[in-house]
Amino acid sequence: MQVTSSTFTIAEYYQQMREKSIIVNHEYQRSEKVWPPAARSYLIETILLGFPIPKLSLYQTTDLKTKKTKKEIVDGQQRSQVIFDFLEGTFRLTRKGQFGGKLFSQLEEPQQQQFVDYALTVDVFVGATPHEIRQVFRRMNSYTVPLNPQEKRHATHQGDCKWFVVELVEKYSETLKKLGVFGERQLSRMADAALLSDIVFTLSKGIKHASDRNLDKFYEDNENTFPEEEALRGRVSAAIDRILGWPEIHGSSLMKSYNFYTLVLALSHAFAPIGQGNFNEIYPRTAPAVIDPQIVLPNLTQLAAAVDEPLAYPQLEKYVAACSKATTRFEQRKTRFIWLSQALEPTLLP
Repeated sequence: MQVTSSTFTIAEYYQQMREKSIIVNHEYQRSEKVWPPAARSYLIETILLGFPIPKLSLYQTTDLKTKKTKKEIVDGQQRSQVIFDFLEGTFRLTRKGQFGGKLFSQLEEPQQQQFVDYALTVDVFVGATPHEIRQVFRRMNSYTVPLNPQEKRHATHQGDCKWFVVELVEKYSETLKKLGVFGERQLSRMADAALLSDIVFTLSKGIKHASDRNLDKFYEDNENTFPEEEALRGRVSAAIDRILGWPEIHGSSLMKSYNFYTLVLALSHAFAPIGQGNFNEIYPRTAPAVIDPQIVLPNLTQLAAAVDEPLAYPQLEKYVAACSKATTRFEQRKTRFIWLSQALEPTLLP
């Protein structure tokens, strides 16, 4: 078997698909399920913005009688079909994003040119048997770092909930890094998506202990439609924007992921009391709170200092204990939520 790495412009690849010299081999596809519009649009937008996409894999064979060569797609069916449909004019981008709602023909000419000139990276298997192709993917997968739960969730689901989280990640990943919530290594393993998924889930369902099973079910339940999307977008954005306006706590212990999670919830509940879930049971609110930065910021910086120097703040030992271990369990989350909600009031001690 010979494996050669090649590049095709999208124009070249599309033309060969039209001529049927590149075809789909359904035996090698992982799923016959067609990507939803959001996933298809995301791929096209990625190409239009000039970002790389995963390489494709083709199996090349030559007919001895006709001497014609054909290439079968063994990895990349969905990507190939999306590209083909977009150029054929049978797929329109979703309304979100920079190129929202457009067909290929409706793009500006420089954008069209950039799209058709985009270089696809392709591995071509020549003279391979089905067994050898199977071995290629088995051996590649054996050296792949196992996916963490959020990466699996991201790869498995293509519904509205997943793409809402993707939207939040694209908006706030750099912000989370600047605030000190995550470093680059954590972001590369989708820690930001995991945190934002948990925040969205909690705003919808109430405070619970962290559970991958709960998050998986939440993605599944909101696969086809996500009616809470607009309301949750507003809540998350309002809370994070307020935190961005308080540089005094950036980089502090309040920016540890478990505290950031809780602070977003406490702020959201303070801005507009959350009726669903158990928020009002844990910290009752009947009306929006008046948040005075002159009062709130000293309270928050005191909580941050207590985490760093617990012996200096014995009156805050319950909050410190909720930050020291098992930070994703219900009782610790509940305790931190009470303290951070109280920190938004004139008096810190609950």
